[in-house]
Amino acid sequence: MHRHLLRAAVLAASLLSSTGLSAAAPIERELVIDEALALIKAQYVFPERYEAIEQSVRKHQQAGEYAAAASEEEFVKLVTTHLRDITHDGHMGLKYQPKVRDFRPAAFTITPAQREQERRENYGLNKVEVLPGNVGYLNVIQFHDVENARDTIAAAMAFLSNTDALIIDLRDNRGGNGESMQLLASYFFKDVLTLMELRFRGQKPEQARTYAEVSGKRYLDKPVYVLTSGRTFSAGEAFVHALQSRKRVTLVGATTRGAGNPNTMLPVRTDYLLSVPIGESVNPVTGSGWEGVGVKPDVAVADKAALGIVHRRALETLRDGAKDEALRTSLVKQIEALDKS
Repeated sequence: MHRHLLRAAVLAASLLSSTGLSAAAPIERELVIDEALALIKAQYVFPERYEAIEQSVRKHQQAGEYAAAASEEEFVKLVTTHLRDITHDGHMGLKYQPKVRDFRPAAFTITPAQREQERRENYGLNKVEVLPGNVGYLNVIQFHDVENARDTIAAAMAFLSNTDALIIDLRDNRGGNGESMQLLASYFFKDVLTLMELRFRGQKPEQARTYAEVSGKRYLDKPVYVLTSGRTFSAGEAFVHALQSRKRVTLVGATTRGAGNPNTMLPVRTDYLLSVPIGESVNPVTGSGWEGVGVKPDVAVADKAALGIVHRRALETLRDGAKDEALRTSLVKQIEALDKS
């Protein structure tokens, strides 16, 4: 999968705060707008939308809104809002990043400090455990670089391999690296298949596929549930959209955030960073994506109650399929205990 797929959430999290810094001169903001629009015109995946984007931004610029912004944070927030009003794209936006070319000399270059932060986050795998009734639980808050996350993903799936059902919690997933998403998805399919087609402007489509080989056993022929929320973003949405469309998982929770287009990050002037969607994600099963609409759950439930509800649903599925009477009795007791908790 394209290296910069679905990385807006990763980069946004890494940007430094600049609260308290003086506002740029109005002329600098004029130049920022000019350069940002030129980059969008050259890079945005849907060039037919550029005219409307420019008209909207120029209208607000001529009204003096950008020059009047009290801080750079307010300025970039305004610009981002106006861009998204037209594109409805969660990956389109402007960030304030002082000395951006020093901080990030190349798009998606990861600094040693960021590598260390990824390690301290356990490469996005926040929690792995076995719930009562032998139901596995995996909480993934972000998909980090696949070369670093590979062993951690393999270790988590090995730990969960003997469970009878699995819950994957993506409610707080910030998106991230598409290749790590592909790797995790690979554990749930026997054969190589296309998860999505990536259509980049002026290029041939790319196929994002599952891996032919994974470390350890695949998680096949067992029920899998995925928890989602309005916070589930980007690569997290790609995972649920692909698996839901192939009826491999049951989604429980709320509609996801709706950011599906792969993006790139481009420096603007000396102190700004522009995120521009440069591709479109299309599911080969449905023929569509989730940009602007999100991925709808199979079972809609409130966020706070979601884990308990999906745990009970998993236990009921195992109970109904149990051929051993002792196992069935045990599962009934687990359900009763869960209801009392």
